[in-house]
Amino acid sequence: MNLLLLAALLAAALVLCGYTTIRLPVGRRERKEHIACVGDSVTYGCTLPLFFLRRYPAVLQRLIGSDAQIAAFAVNDRTLQDTGNKPFRKERAFRQSMEYRPDTVVILLGTNDSKDSNWISAEAFRRQYAELIAAYRALSPAPRIVICTPPCAFKPINRFFYITNDAKLDRVPEIAEAVKTVAAENGAELVDLYALTQGKRELFGPDGLHPNAAGAKRIAEAVFRTLSDTSAQGGKP
Repeated sequence: MNLLLLAALLAAALVLCGYTTIRLPVGRRERKEHIACVGDSVTYGCTLPLFFLRRYPAVLQRLIGSDAQIAAFAVNDRTLQDTGNKPFRKERAFRQSMEYRPDTVVILLGTNDSKDSNWISAEAFRRQYAELIAAYRALSPAPRIVICTPPCAFKPINRFFYITNDAKLDRVPEIAEAVKTVAAENGAELVDLYALTQGKRELFGPDGLHPNAAGAKRIAEAVFRTLSDTSAQGGKP
């Protein structure tokens, strides 16, 4: 019985800290601005205790207020590229984000593409990112597109935390540069989270990859500043 209780407590802890992706239906509230936060474990809030209250989309909701409805469509360990081992576009979360009919889409993907098994080239990454943007822009009406560079990544504090950090750290800056190029070539707005977090190890948890509460808040604030810049909305080609 004690073992069963311990297993139940461990399972609950994993869920509450965002280690296990749970995809719930999103009820679209009318007469609000609808913002879809699309991404991997950084958006989902993996490793954050009570992640659903502390991840960046939740903080962003509090910053924006009740005039907007922010929904997170994120799955842990997913890649932007369809050629990756776990493509985001093959997930139910992607389909749900389309059905949400967002006014704005905020995309934060790319960290998992850094792995040797997933990486092909910057050119292949840019091409597939453009395809993702085009998929959202095919919605009617076409949403505002905001794309984020992946945050900086650091080494874990010890070997144990490599369990949630198997990214290729020295490839993340290359991916950040590729995302900047994608924004310029596709008329998308850019949030440079790599520059925001570079050298700021204190914004990340023990694994060095996932933002802690302070890091999630910093990301939310950066996205909020971009969303508040209504002059940038003309970035659609």
